[in-house]
Amino acid sequence: MRWEDIKRYQVIEALLLWEGKLNARQLMDYFETSRPTAQKYISEYKLLNPTGFEFISQQRAHIAKPNFTPQFIDFAFSTYHALFNLQSSQAVTSLVETLPQVHRNISPQLVRPILQAIRYQLRLDIGYISLSSPEFEDRIIQPHSLVFDGTRYHVRAFCEKNQDYRDFVLSRFSGEYAFEGDASHDQSQDIRWQTEVELVVCPDHRLNDLQKQVIAHDYQMKDQKLVLKTRAALLKYLLQHLRLDIYQAAAEQQQIVIEPECRKQLSPYIS
Repeated sequence: MRWEDIKRYQVIEALLLWEGKLNARQLMDYFETSRPTAQKYISEYKLLNPTGFEFISQQRAHIAKPNFTPQFIDFAFSTYHALFNLQSSQAVTSLVETLPQVHRNISPQLVRPILQAIRYQLRLDIGYISLSSPEFEDRIIQPHSLVFDGTRYHVRAFCEKNQDYRDFVLSRFSGEYAFEGDASHDQSQDIRWQTEVELVVCPDHRLNDLQKQVIAHDYQMKDQKLVLKTRAALLKYLLQHLRLDIYQAAAEQQQIVIEPECRKQLSPYIS
């Protein structure tokens, strides 16, 4: 199946799944095509999912049935958002507003040697700056993974200067580099990377019972607990993402906290 066809089916499914209805005008706007072509897209998809939706003449739209099950997308709302956020100038996509993104200093010239070092397990001599060392200095690192924390990218690598595995902010490399032969350290030797931990989150104990129920429903908790698995090396980013790295004075602002017993178990990894 061609990628163009898959993309059309993804858009059709996103509209049926999340908006509950589909008409040719939506596809005309999205793909900037004619009505006959948009209707053709719907007819082709109907052959793949004949029982998932039906045309209701009174509404002049195809309506998703209760048992509608997508075949080309998942059930994450972020998929709907991603599909239509790409076409923000079209009327069909104006339902979700997205905050402006902060673009870090990242370019293909910067990323290319790091990806090559990861893929081919090479030592990499490259310039790096940090808040503690604001002047570029050469670092020899042995990277094994890139990490995206939801805001910025990091490079997980063995640092020969510190003789330990460290995280480096991707945008702080200079881009000037040299390969220094084969790496001697990989992710299998990165203990924190290989250690899986469970973060148990619960409603803030300062909330009343009804407020706790609201939070539990919001986060789809079971028995007022949410269990998230991650690598020990990435725990700090998960805490930052959930805003658990700072304790708010007001429970209504804090909303969720780390379950006390879990905090004890994770204390070696929480700095």
